[in-house]
Amino acid sequence: MVSTAGSDREISLFVYGSLKRAEAHHSELRGSPFVGEARTAACFALRMISGYPALVFGARSIRGELFRISFVHLVALDAFEGEGYARSEIALLDGRRVSAYLSRRPQQGFPLDADEWPAPRG
Repeated sequence: MVSTAGSDREISLFVYGSLKRAEAHHSELRGSPFVGEARTAACFALRMISGYPALVFGARSIRGELFRISFVHLVALDAFEGEGYARSEIALLDGRRVSAYLSRRPQQGFPLDADEWPAPRG
């Protein structure tokens, strides 16, 4: 989903791990506006790889957050995510298409038996 309003181009980015608002790497979003909470279509799963969650294909609807990211910030965010993740278009449960970082190594690590990270306590 791309906006060409004014001279800034933006995408909607679904985040599900350390980029979420309360997590360690949220500052990498550089003040990008929070759009709201969201869920993926029921065709994904989470795996823990090197201490962080990774989105892979599966059978769950994953909970996360949506942000509006400018293309200027996206370049830095792609570099931050590194070689282990590929930015791809995914479907949300409500039918919207957005970008998200998927693992390039979906068999590494171990599966999480949860639809969000960190898993709710209680």
